[in-house]
Amino acid sequence: MERLRSEVKVKLALVVKPVDVVTGLAPAAVPRLVVEGVPCRPVRKPDGTFLLLGLPPGTYSIVLSAPPHYADSRGVVDTAALSPLEPVELMPMLPTCSYPFAPGTTLIRVRAKGAPEGAAILRAAVTDGNLACAKLPQDADSGEVELALGAVHRLVSGRCYYVLDPDPAKREFIRIVALEEANRRAKLQTPFRFAHRKGTVLTDVAEGAADGRGEWAAAFPPQGVKRFVCVVQLFLSDDEPLILSQEVQVEEGQPIQLGLLPSIDE
Repeated sequence: MERLRSEVKVKLALVVKPVDVVTGLAPAAVPRLVVEGVPCRPVRKPDGTFLLLGLPPGTYSIVLSAPPHYADSRGVVDTAALSPLEPVELMPMLPTCSYPFAPGTTLIRVRAKGAPEGAAILRAAVTDGNLACAKLPQDADSGEVELALGAVHRLVSGRCYYVLDPDPAKREFIRIVALEEANRRAKLQTPFRFAHRKGTVLTDVAEGAADGRGEWAAAFPPQGVKRFVCVVQLFLSDDEPLILSQEVQVEEGQPIQLGLLPSIDE
């Protein structure tokens, strides 16, 4: 009897790439992925990415959960805005105070008075231009999403960086979602809000999220110096206003407990 073979081809609609912002790698704990309002069964690959197959074009709300070490990561994805050849959406996973930080990590712990802990994001940015991760070799306009850089070997896809503009009013956070080392280019998750001049540097950022106890924790990558200065800031979310801020001196490899940060209104 002749055996008939049938093949079913399912179109790849979306690849979700979770990234641990501490390591720059896939999270150690496997996240649970939910597409809100849409029944689907994501396929997890060995590299930690999730494949979503057969979704019709549209806009989707995606949630990644991996408690207790990570806060939930939420994103809204418009499939029409992604490359049809590589429809990849990077989603950062921020650590909570329960995260197993490695011994010797430069760690900042914060308790914040009156902050809405459920959604607020902690960011601590290096403010020493001598500790640059990268430098703009030419002027960059507001709205740019791809940057030419002098070098990219110190940058990690998925991590947040601080644009240390000489004008404090133009300093901003960016997140890199893809790197082309050969061409020394980086793709940003969201466009520049400001124009920046040639020579402006990018510095490291430590990020953390609330753990339900009113505390935040964030870890810096090694800076190679004994001490450095950073500005510690608390935001309601990625696209919400700054609510708390403080500048502190940090010792490499030592944890620091800040207690209560002052409100920017105080």
